[in-house]
Amino acid sequence: MTSTAVTAPPVTEFVAPARPWRGTAERAAALAACTAMAFQPILRPAGPGNSAPVDLFTAATVLLVAVWAATSGRKLGAPYALPLGVLIVAGAIAGLAGPLPGTSLLELSQDLVLLAWGVALYNIARRPGVLRMLTTTFAWASIGWATLVVVGWLANITAIEGLSPTEGDRVLFTLGDPNYASAYWVVSLLVVFAAKRPRHWALRWFGYAMLIWAIALTESNGGVLELLVGLGFLGVVACYRRRGIVGVLAFAMLVASVVGVGTQVLPFSRLQTWALQSGQSYLVNSLGRSQGSSSQRALLIQESLQLYQSDGLLGSGPRTTKQLLIDRNYPYAKEAHDDYLAALTERGVLGVAGMAMLVLAAGWRAGRALRAPPGQGFAAEVPRPAGIVAALLVMALAGTYYQVLHFRFVWIVLVFVAVLASRPDAGYAESRRMPS
Repeated sequence: MTSTAVTAPPVTEFVAPARPWRGTAERAAALAACTAMAFQPILRPAGPGNSAPVDLFTAATVLLVAVWAATSGRKLGAPYALPLGVLIVAGAIAGLAGPLPGTSLLELSQDLVLLAWGVALYNIARRPGVLRMLTTTFAWASIGWATLVVVGWLANITAIEGLSPTEGDRVLFTLGDPNYASAYWVVSLLVVFAAKRPRHWALRWFGYAMLIWAIALTESNGGVLELLVGLGFLGVVACYRRRGIVGVLAFAMLVASVVGVGTQVLPFSRLQTWALQSGQSYLVNSLGRSQGSSSQRALLIQESLQLYQSDGLLGSGPRTTKQLLIDRNYPYAKEAHDDYLAALTERGVLGVAGMAMLVLAAGWRAGRALRAPPGQGFAAEVPRPAGIVAALLVMALAGTYYQVLHFRFVWIVLVFVAVLASRPDAGYAESRRMPS
C-alpha cells in the first residue's frame, strides 16, 4: 500500500495591524501627538515665553519620540532642519549684534522648540497607521471645537467666544488672535477634506458648515481669502486630474469671467463703502475695514524697510520690529505683518536665504505629495493629499500679510506634506497588511 504524504499549508506569519504596539514608547508618542492635534486651538491661558496649554502635549511628544528613538536605535529624519537651521543662525547673529538681544534670544528658543516638534512629529507620523491617526484626530477635534464656538456665539457665552476689548465682536475662542483663529479654521477645513473624516458625508458637511461659520465669526478678511484660494486650488487639481491642462484652462477662464463680471457689476470700492455703512458688525469689521488694513500694512512695510536700511545687512534681530518702531517714534508701531519681509528686516540677507530654502523645500515636497500614486505608501493613509497641499499653499499666502511661521499648526501641515512626499521604510507595506 502506497502512502501519500500530506503537505501542510504554509503558515502565514501574523502581522500586526497598522498601529504601534501597546505599552511601548512608540505607542505613547503616537498618542501624545494625537492629543497635541486635538488641543491645537487651546492657547489660553497663556504661559511664560508665549507658551500655551497645548505645549504640554507638544513637549510630551518630543520627549516620548526621543525615548522611542533611543530605545529602538531608530535614526531620526529632519526634513526642514537645514532651512530652519539657517534661519536660526541668521537670527542669532542678528540678535547678538542688534539692539535687543534678549527679545531675539526668546524668539530663537521658540525656533528651536518648533524644530524639535517638527522632527518628533515627522518621525512618529511615518510609522504605519500614525499619519491616519493624526489627520483623523485633527479633523474630528477641529469640528468639535468649531461647533463649540458656534454654540457659544449663539448662546452669548463670553467665556467660549473669547471676546477681547481690543478686537470688538470678533470671536477668538482660546486662540487669542483673529488672524490666528481664522487660519486655524481654514487649515482645519482643508484637513477634513484631505482625511475624509468624518466618514459619513452628512457629518462631514456639517463639519464644513461649522468651520466656515467659525471663520466668519473671526471677521478676518485674510481667512476668507485663504479659504477661497484653498478651494480654488482644489478645483484646479480636480480639473487637471479629470481633463488635464485643458480642464485647468477652462476652470481658470470660468473663474476669471465670474470675477470680471462681478467687479463690473459691483466694484470692490462700492462694496467696501456699502459694508462700512451697513451697521452690521461683521461687514464693518471685515469688508468695511479692508481699505484701512491695506493702507496700514503698506505703511508698516515702508517703516520696516527703513529699519532694515538703518540696521544693516545683518538685520535687527528676531521679533524686534515693534519695539524698535516704538523706540524710534514711528507713527505705526506693530510687529512685521509679513514672514518674508520679517526674514529680511529681522534676520538679514542670511535670513532671506533661509526663508527661500524653506519655501523651496516645502514646494518640492508638495509637488511630490501631489504626484504620489493614490492608495500607495503614505497616500493610502490620507485619501486626498491635495487638501494638505492646499493648506500649505494658503499658509504660504498668509505669510505675505501676517507672520504665520510660528503658528504651531503650520508646522503640522509642513510635516504632513513631508511625510506624504517621503518613501515609507522597508517593510512598511508588510506591517500594514492584515492577516487573511
